[in-house]
Amino acid sequence: MVPTSEAIAEALETIPDDMPWAWAALRVLPAVRGERIQVIEDVELERLGFEPLAAFPSLAMPPGIEVTFAIEADVVQVTVNQQLLDAWTMTVDDVLPAAMANLRRAAGSWHGSVYDDSYAGVPARLLEGWPHWASSLLVAPEALTRLFGRDDQLFVAPYQCNLISLPIDVDRDIAADLVDLFGALNPRSLLLGMPAFALRNGELVIEDLPGFPDEPGSEMPAAGRLR
Repeated sequence: MVPTSEAIAEALETIPDDMPWAWAALRVLPAVRGERIQVIEDVELERLGFEPLAAFPSLAMPPGIEVTFAIEADVVQVTVNQQLLDAWTMTVDDVLPAAMANLRRAAGSWHGSVYDDSYAGVPARLLEGWPHWASSLLVAPEALTRLFGRDDQLFVAPYQCNLISLPIDVDRDIAADLVDLFGALNPRSLLLGMPAFALRNGELVIEDLPGFPDEPGSEMPAAGRLR
């Protein structure tokens, strides 16, 4: 669900003006990102804009992806920028332990389940309720396999809250079509350009997907029925 402007405004009011590290440390999470990051340009929320990943300090993490950090404040996520790091006298490496601890705590205390669905006749599994930290599990393999199991499988992450497990031998064109489908539903997907992630023999590795158009058209397969 997309939060209302009222919900966003209420969440922003809970954020301290100086956003001290003592407050942020309990709320910061690692954020797997694609090629762009959505940011709120002004406090009136009259406009939304995008900035490239390079505009925010990031950290390369296994299995080989760039990770930024975001502070959770109800329905709002504030991406950690250099100004915040300078105010905290910290680096992204300093932020990492707290962010990973928060992610493990969120995943460990989650009471949902993995549900079965399908797309184009291919079995798919997703986390119930699409928790906001779902795609961040890609940098926490112990939490990932605890929820999805250790069997060989292929993960795609169209949205930050939407991590999808497919059979390891799935046709890669179908996997790419699935990412396209969600991109067509929400062209503002923050995970534009994300690869797939193959779990084989307990090891997670990046796997590029076949190329697909920037703006998926009506040729999109109609068989998908993911909730």
